[in-house]
Amino acid sequence: MRGLTGPSRRSVVGAGLVALAVTGGAVLAIGLQGSEPAAAAPPSAASSRSADPAPSATSTAPAPPAEDAQPALPTAGAALPTPSSDVHVVVPTLGLDLPVLPLTPRDGAINPPTLTAAYWIEPYGDPVGAADEADNTLYLAAHSTNTGRYGFDPLLDDDGDSTLGAGDVVEVSTPGGTVAYTVERTERYDKDELPDAAEVWAAVPGRLVLITCTQEDGGRSTENLVVVARS
Repeated sequence: MRGLTGPSRRSVVGAGLVALAVTGGAVLAIGLQGSEPAAAAPPSAASSRSADPAPSATSTAPAPPAEDAQPALPTAGAALPTPSSDVHVVVPTLGLDLPVLPLTPRDGAINPPTLTAAYWIEPYGDPVGAADEADNTLYLAAHSTNTGRYGFDPLLDDDGDSTLGAGDVVEVSTPGGTVAYTVERTERYDKDELPDAAEVWAAVPGRLVLITCTQEDGGRSTENLVVVARS
């Protein structure tokens, strides 16, 4: 990961990530607290835990260097071409197959720039070719639009609940191989609750977390759907 060694990446935990939305069903933004370059967290937070799966809710993840920032989020519903990638997230039972690209915070916020791709959140876990190569949780974020046509729309039913359940499989493929993750649980979080959900932001090698906004009738989103799976 850019700017971090392997051990320090494993120590990065993120109770400081929050999810935000603006009016218009296409917008997902996940904010990363802090604006300093990536560094080890203070001893009272994550730096003393390494890969401890249960950090305190007050842990704060460092933001990556500003030069690694991604472009700002376009206007909701902007028609941008689907980017290509040799990394994909696939949910066979839902017919979902999205390219996956890296996304680093800009000014403390992670803003997926397109509606038709998923993004792995740096500086957390990278997609890997084999389960035993993982050194942190892999977080994938994508938009949902309540139309059924974009991003993580297939993960949501008409009521905003998950279409995935325990035992379902999510695959992440890379040039080095494909890792199959089995869903353990799904949960909806109010956007002001998600930052303090330590169970979501724990550094757990071999874990996959999918995050998207729930949308109701194209209005302002107040919740996020979180899907937790293990390899």
